[in-house]
Amino acid sequence: MTKIVDMTSVAEGDTSSLDTAGMVSSEKPFDIESIGNPEDPSKFEITDTKTNKVYTVSAKALTGGDYHQVIQASDNTIPEEDIKRYYDTAMKMDWLGEQIHLGDDVIEHDWVKEIWEQVNPGIKLLRHYLNGHHKGQSDGIHIDGRTGNQYTVIVYLTPDWQPEDGGSIEFWTPNLNDEMKAIAINTPYGLNGNPNMNIVKSYWPKAGRVIVFDARIPHVARSVETDKFRVSLVFKGEGTVG
Repeated sequence: MTKIVDMTSVAEGDTSSLDTAGMVSSEKPFDIESIGNPEDPSKFEITDTKTNKVYTVSAKALTGGDYHQVIQASDNTIPEEDIKRYYDTAMKMDWLGEQIHLGDDVIEHDWVKEIWEQVNPGIKLLRHYLNGHHKGQSDGIHIDGRTGNQYTVIVYLTPDWQPEDGGSIEFWTPNLNDEMKAIAINTPYGLNGNPNMNIVKSYWPKAGRVIVFDARIPHVARSVETDKFRVSLVFKGEGTVG
C-alpha cells in the first residue's frame, strides 16, 4: 500500500512522514514538491538541484525504500521431472516469435497453474507469458514497471542447461538514464547519487531456477551461445513479496 505523505509538513521541515514512507531525507540532494491535492499527493515533482531539471513521477514509484537489490533466486522448487514435462508442453505450442502470451490474471492452462502455485511469492497475478530465444537473440536493458509494488517472476524450463550455453540474466544499478535515477532516489543511485553503472547480480538459466525481482530494476537477458532453445515462463504481478 502506498504511504500517503503530508508534503505540507515536509515543506515546514518535518521529514518524519518521508522516513516512514521509505523515502530518504538528507542534505538537499534533491527537492520534492507535491502536485495536486496536498491531502492526497499521487505524484511528486523531483528536481535535480544540479541541473534544475524537473521530473514528475508517481508516488507509487517512490515506495519500498532501497529496491535495487530486491532480487531472489531459488533452485529445486520444482521437481526435475516436472520441469521436463513443462518444457515438452511448452515446445508443442505455436512459436511464431519469441513470446507466447498465455493470459492476464486468469490462468487457463493446468500446467501453468501448477507452476504458479509453487512459485507465487504472494502477489496478485497481472499477466503471464512464455519467452523463447535461439542463439544470438538478446533484448536491451529495460525495466518491467515503474511502481513499488510490481514484481516479475521467471521460471526457466529448458532441461540440461549449462553455464556455457549462455543466456544469463543481468540486473543493473538503476542509474542508466535520468528517468531511472528520478525513480531511484531511495537507492544509492538516484539523482546526484552514485553515477557508476554496474551489474548488481547475474544468473544463468538453470532448469527449474526461479527468480523474483522488483520490476523497477534494470535487467537484460543475454544471448544464448549454443544451439539450445532457452524457454522461460514469466509472471508479472503486484503486491508484497515477503
